[in-house]
Amino acid sequence: MAMLAGVAALLTLAGCPGQESLLKNPADPSVKGPYPVGAVLGSVDLGKKREVTVEVWYPAKVGSEAGKTVVTYDIREHTPPPQAKKLADAKNETAQQCDCYRDLPIADGEFPVVVMVHGTAAFRSASMHQQTHWASRGFVVVAADHPGIQLYDLLNIVNLKVPPKTDQAGDARGILIALENGTANGFDVLKGHMDFTKVGLAGHSAGGMALKDLGDVADVLIPMSGYAPNPGSRLKSTLVLTAQNDTIVGYDREYSDYVSCKASPKRFAAVDHLGHLFCTDLCWIGADAGGVVKIAENHGIWVAKGFEGLGMNGCAYQNPTKGTDFLQPKCGWQFTNYATAAAFEEVLRCDKDMATALHNIKTAIPAVEGCPDSLVFKYEESL
Repeated sequence: MAMLAGVAALLTLAGCPGQESLLKNPADPSVKGPYPVGAVLGSVDLGKKREVTVEVWYPAKVGSEAGKTVVTYDIREHTPPPQAKKLADAKNETAQQCDCYRDLPIADGEFPVVVMVHGTAAFRSASMHQQTHWASRGFVVVAADHPGIQLYDLLNIVNLKVPPKTDQAGDARGILIALENGTANGFDVLKGHMDFTKVGLAGHSAGGMALKDLGDVADVLIPMSGYAPNPGSRLKSTLVLTAQNDTIVGYDREYSDYVSCKASPKRFAAVDHLGHLFCTDLCWIGADAGGVVKIAENHGIWVAKGFEGLGMNGCAYQNPTKGTDFLQPKCGWQFTNYATAAAFEEVLRCDKDMATALHNIKTAIPAVEGCPDSLVFKYEESL
């Protein structure tokens, strides 16, 4: 433990004022940070009978994960009882193992806050590899199961249950307010460790579109497979991420929307040979069994067929049967982790070197085994 404390001392970095006690991140934004990641589950009552399940991943004390068991999520949690019953024997196919641990002590310091908003038919851990990456690099990362658009509610339609109203932007606002005011349920471990003067928001697909007018509550907005946001009173940086083969929102439409975006400064980056789900775990969960949609169909959940276009977009497990050449999920994670961490840290950790990391992304992003040396299809910036 003495050695760990010595390493921690060597890694301290001034960063933004008030961040003197935070540990320094590796210069490469795609590399995991110095913190083990804790996870805590709670809820936020948004009023009007809208209570939202919320999970937070956070930087934990170095070494506190020793001897602990990692968290394993299971997509079956996000299915209504009739569908969950059909999936009862699918445990090994639906597991999502996380490089995180329940209820670790939080590290010293006040950390910037990042909220991730999931897309249609998704759930709070859909982008787990990004969320834990940010937490390891010194961010308190928040994600919710958004009523009305989450997987549970959309599957429940076939059980003749009308979904609640969808309001992802309102959910994000309400969750931030509740965490800052201390009215969120189950997050005592985080008290005194969240810096609400430094806030970032990211979202995928519908979640990315929900960021459109949230520039008044966030310093950084990162829509992924979504549209560029409007200018906001607080907004200091915008990064639009997409994939060349996104046929759900459409690459050309996303790029055109970025070009017309009036927010400044702004950046645009696209990954090659991947689709709509490039920044999620949805091409990874159950890949050996044909992916989450195929798993559902194989267990008699026929409504899943209607989600094939969305739930399999750009997934490499289709390559042998459909002749596609999509990259493995880890290639999308490498691209997304590099770009998003750099954008967040430039502003929220006051790291000017991250602007250079983004400017040089096409050549600077490290290669990953099993992925091509050049991952970035297009990069533009207007600073």
